[in-house]
Amino acid sequence: MGRNQKIIFFACALTVWFQACQKPEIPDNPFDDYNPKQDTVKFTFKDPDSASIAGLYTYIFKPTCANAGCHDGTFDPDFRTLESSYNTLVYREAIKQDGKYFVRVKPYSPDESVILARLNNIVTPQMPVQIEPDSDWGKNKSKYIQLIETWIRNGAVSIDGSIPKDGLPMTQLHGCYAIYKDTGIIKRIPFNGPLLLNDSIDTIDLYLAFKHNGQDPLSFSVNEIRFSQYAHIYDSTQMIMNLELVQPPLREIGLYGDSVNYSHKIRLSTKNIFVNQRQVFFKALVKDQLHPVSDLPSERAIYSMKKYMSFERI
Repeated sequence: MGRNQKIIFFACALTVWFQACQKPEIPDNPFDDYNPKQDTVKFTFKDPDSASIAGLYTYIFKPTCANAGCHDGTFDPDFRTLESSYNTLVYREAIKQDGKYFVRVKPYSPDESVILARLNNIVTPQMPVQIEPDSDWGKNKSKYIQLIETWIRNGAVSIDGSIPKDGLPMTQLHGCYAIYKDTGIIKRIPFNGPLLLNDSIDTIDLYLAFKHNGQDPLSFSVNEIRFSQYAHIYDSTQMIMNLELVQPPLREIGLYGDSVNYSHKIRLSTKNIFVNQRQVFFKALVKDQLHPVSDLPSERAIYSMKKYMSFERI
């Protein structure tokens, strides 16, 4: 090989080596600039009922199961947040299936729910596989398993009182947001308490956000709101008003701390809301294509959720 040929060969080899050593081009991460206004992982209700999904998340799933390498979002069920806990459990197909066990939680059927079979070592390996040092699972294991069983036996109710039917997508309440004179945000009592109104506020815009896995909330066939002075009692004498659709929806922080679409709205006069009472509760009545009219929150909702959907005069 001549001198010139050696030089060309060496140059070509050097080029190939340099290209091989270059780092591959990495696409931009679409979440690099994401800056949420609220930490969804720390979202909690104050003193939730132990046998509700909020209580199970607060006392069991978050401190015991959402540890690193387990149910921390690496795989389902995802116990990082209250929302992910519910939506990755109820009627969700289980990875570990055995005999009659196919879904993680089957409402009203503890004996067919994989989560209990795993906790009781009927389906192996037994859960939890590992326990954090600050978890009280060892001390309260029997009590905690009983609470999970009670929740399932009672229908695996969500925090807003909705119950899925045969695994069909259902409507869930995802946010309640109010503003005054287009710019002033109506504040709440901490821990998702009532919306606070003073005498200087005469008119407000109340927005509601819903989530449905199979249908756009803008296509619901019933869109109403009902008011009552009691958290658990709604009757035909209470005020019912129509909700208007917001197109395009308003994008704001929702119940779980993430950004959601507020697709329904109503303008309210506070004089019509408050008569002689200090606190007024309200709920939405909406209908999707698969279910009868849903009232959110329903009578079966946890009380903290009912307070979230209320006004209080200050």
